[in-house]
Amino acid sequence: MDDKGFIFTMDAVLALIILFIVLAAVANVNESSLSSSSQIRLSHNAQDTLETMATYKTGPDEFTVLQNVAVILAAGNDKTGIYEAGQVAGAYLNQTLNNTKYNLTETQLNTTIAANADMEDADNIAVGVKSCGDYIFKLYIWD
Repeated sequence: MDDKGFIFTMDAVLALIILFIVLAAVANVNESSLSSSSQIRLSHNAQDTLETMATYKTGPDEFTVLQNVAVILAAGNDKTGIYEAGQVAGAYLNQTLNNTKYNLTETQLNTTIAANADMEDADNIAVGVKSCGDYIFKLYIWD
């Protein structure tokens, strides 16, 4: 039996084993970083959407979207006021978030202003928070 061929074969097998271990480790790292990057993307999207609601005006002398919602809520915290505020916020969110599911709530009133899906079935929820006037708004989004 030729010892040189046996040693060369064992060297190649050990190199392949090390290569497979490294590939398995890299594959696992990429999988976990994708889910965290998705969470980061959703979190930034939620906060950015609230920030644009706080700065976007439909006309030069008008309130921003979030100010308009706060003014409507201040005028009437009853179901009619919440419904009207939901119409304003929902129109903007539907146009801005496209196919992303959302739920906009006001914390002091402890009520949902606008939503396009139920949060109970969601797995990966991100939240953005913004205050406007006497109200604190939370925007939950998920895929």
